[in-house]
Formats: sequence, structure tokens, C-alpha cells
Amino acid sequence: MTVLVAYATHSGATRTLAETLVETLREEGLSPVLADIAEDPDPGDHEAAIIGSAVRVESFEKSFVSWVDRHRAQIDELPLALFSCSGSAADPARGGRQKATDTFLERTGLDPVAVKNLPGWVLMDRIPVHEQLLLKSMRTPTGDFRDLTAVAAWAREIAPLLPR
Repeated sequence: MTVLVAYATHSGATRTLAETLVETLREEGLSPVLADIAEDPDPGDHEAAIIGSAVRVESFEKSFVSWVDRHRAQIDELPLALFSCSGSAADPARGGRQKATDTFLERTGLDPVAVKNLPGWVLMDRIPVHEQLLLKSMRTPTGDFRDLTAVAAWAREIAPLLPR
């Protein structure tokens, strides 16, 4: 039985989180398959899915939203976990909440067995100039906020919720 771990990334941080999920799920005895949403993986080929998107300007990646819409019938048949990746997830004032995640779940009506908003990075050299200007005007903190130990812990937490 395989678990699809599919992600949409902009600057690469979401991929690193997905890779950590795959590595940890393997250690937990599952058979995860890593896939970039850009390659249009077929969720129907798997028994469960963990899907994640980078968050840019309070929205999930458009490619991610389109992929979910296209594969919605198949996704609805699977145990599903959802994660987001953003620099803002590192902000303790947010209490682990992410507007983009809440909006996405509200719009789609998806009912994942687990949801996690994970810190990513805000690295100006990986962001388009127009977004850099916006982030600077908002005084967005920059840096690498990923906590791969926390990502691995979440993978261990959700592993029992997924088929083996």
C-alpha cells in the first residue's frame, strides 16, 4: 500500500518538508511516494495521500488548487492529510493558524484526518522582485524557519491514521 506525498512549491521549501515526511513515513513502515504536483500525480494509484502547498500572499499555489479540483473525486476516496508551508507559520502570534489553509478547506469542503501549517522559509533571492517589494513593505521577517524535527514528529503522529 502506498501513500502519495504530493506537494506544490515555489522556492523549494515545501519540497524539503515533503521529503522529510517521506523519509519519516518510511521509517514508520509505510510506503510513501514523493510527487511534485507539477507532474500531475494520480491519487487514484495510492491508498492514502498527504498533500501540501506553499503559501504565497495568503493563498495556496494555483497549481495545487487546480490539481485538487481535477482529482477531487479520487481524493475524496482516500484518507487525506494536508499541510501548508509558509514563513508566516513561524509566527507564534498566529497560534498555528493559516488563513490560506482555512480558506482552502472552506472552499473545497475537504475533511482531512490531519492538517498542519508548517514553517518554511522567506529567502529574498528565491522570490520574484514584485513579491520582495510587497514583503518588505509588510516588514515580513526573512530567513529559514523550517523545523524538520517538527515535520518528522507530525509524520509519526499521522502515520497510524494512514493504511499500511
